[in-house]
Amino acid sequence: MLKKLLKESFIYGLSGYISKFIGVFLLPLYTAVLNPSDYGILDLLNSVAVFSSFLIISGTDASVGYFYFRKEFQSEKNILVSSGLIIRIVFSLSIAAVLMIISPFLSDLIFHGEGRELIMLYSVYIAFNAIYFFATELLRFSIKPWMYTFFSTGNVLLNILSAILFVLVLKLGVTGVIYASILSYGVFAVFGVIYIIKNYKLQFSFKWAKNILAYGAPLIGTAVASWVLNYSDRYFLNYLSGLNQIGIYSVGLKVAAIMGAFSGAFQMAWGPFCSDIQYEPNAKKIYAKVFQLYFVLNTILVFLVSIFASEILQVLTQPAYYSAVYVIPLLCFSMVFTGGYFIAAAGIGLSKKLQHTIWIMLIAAAVNILLNTLLTPTWLSIGSAIAILAANFTIFIFTLITSQKYYRIEYKYSFIIALMSASGVLIWLSSHYRIGLWMKILLGVVYLGLSGTYLYRSYRNSDEFRKAVEMFSKFRKSKKKFKEDEPLPAEKPEDPF
Repeated sequence: MLKKLLKESFIYGLSGYISKFIGVFLLPLYTAVLNPSDYGILDLLNSVAVFSSFLIISGTDASVGYFYFRKEFQSEKNILVSSGLIIRIVFSLSIAAVLMIISPFLSDLIFHGEGRELIMLYSVYIAFNAIYFFATELLRFSIKPWMYTFFSTGNVLLNILSAILFVLVLKLGVTGVIYASILSYGVFAVFGVIYIIKNYKLQFSFKWAKNILAYGAPLIGTAVASWVLNYSDRYFLNYLSGLNQIGIYSVGLKVAAIMGAFSGAFQMAWGPFCSDIQYEPNAKKIYAKVFQLYFVLNTILVFLVSIFASEILQVLTQPAYYSAVYVIPLLCFSMVFTGGYFIAAAGIGLSKKLQHTIWIMLIAAAVNILLNTLLTPTWLSIGSAIAILAANFTIFIFTLITSQKYYRIEYKYSFIIALMSASGVLIWLSSHYRIGLWMKILLGVVYLGLSGTYLYRSYRNSDEFRKAVEMFSKFRKSKKKFKEDEPLPAEKPEDPF
């Protein structure tokens, strides 16, 4: 079972890593064309897109996912999916229309009167984006990782190629980035709708629409609180220091997303996997293994990205963005707890206690706002990064405690805590004392050696490890046998000269 999860995580992550690799590869070009204020504009527009997406989705992704895996509804799967698609299309077009109507108000609120056209353009992207993600979520539910990879990777490649055309060739700046997003998400949203109609038919059931919306309704409050949690810091930064700090913060997020791709891949594979094995007799043991493996591997990635953050920024960006080095470790750890929340929430989801996610998100949102109020005026983007880290840690802890109450799993915390603590201390020391590249490499080798030793000792007796050793042994034996059976090469005749 664990092997299946790791395999699907790799496949889901393949598109994510391709996306991150291409994005990182183009970062030097974008930072040469777009200044920090331009990045700030895009980040604020993205915050509008995320809020709008929460309203469009209205918890329906979770609804369709829940009913999709229930044994008693398997005969109605087609009409469930088709009804969900129609709801998504109607909600997408409605929210896009509302955004266009209120674009003058949003322009005054966010950009001080400028940017109405950008908001109207972005509303088109938002509609396509929501429809596209319904299709890709369905591919995850149906456990078709390769098809998912085709959709997501194709979308990324088209987006990047379009961005090169509109931003680098035609010099359209922020507008060009939006055009690229509209084109890529529009094309694959259409592909997604065609795929769903072909495989699930186009039909609508008011009964299923009611079930989908009723299940998802409690999650709307959670989604809004999540938005406050993850995006309110941009508005603090915009109010206190302008778009420039938002742009630097955004670049820090892009670098942190290098390791976030692994966390996201694990998260995407986890949902269907968790639901699929819930009836297995050893499900809790598997959940505990996944929990530990997730945090150990992600902490190692956080260490590597964070300790070499200054070198990464020097290679990929311009001097205007170098101060992002201070927010990268904080944002990396924040991403780890964000992904960890989904694993810790297994008990809440399986016991159908989703109402708890509302108060948990509200508390975390309050923590974020409070810390932004206290820290951002003095520390700017660093203060915002501390606030989001604290808020995501709050979500993780309360989710874990609540989930354990309804569905207890015997997790092992000691090594995870020790590894994270050591990672945090070493990252701080390397930054505070500005140690050189070779010392960083030495620290990295020692850290990886100790972590790898622990993983080996922890999993050497597991079925997955034994199978890997057996496969390696068979490979070595076959290679040795091949060499023994191979005829000796004929001796070369002596050179007469």
